[in-house]
Amino acid sequence: MWEYQVTAEMYEQMKTIDIRTVDPDTVTDIRDIHVAPELPPAERLQDVARQMNGNPFLYRCGKLLVKTSFAGARPLQAVLEDCLEHSK
Repeated sequence: MWEYQVTAEMYEQMKTIDIRTVDPDTVTDIRDIHVAPELPPAERLQDVARQMNGNPFLYRCGKLLVKTSFAGARPLQAVLEDCLEHSK
């Protein structure tokens, strides 16, 4: 399985990326992301991160770039795991 380790510095760079500097052709279209419900939540999260080129804050929908943010006190991993768990 694909392993992706994120340092605090990498996380901050992903979170604060300026989408005006991003080439849309390098960003995954959300419609091309497949969630594998048969995988355990942690592996599902890894698989989705892999499909998103490692940055869960940035995706594309058609020609539109989308940057997400998370306002709560919960870690991003916990939020994404909950989303994936309830997407069955």
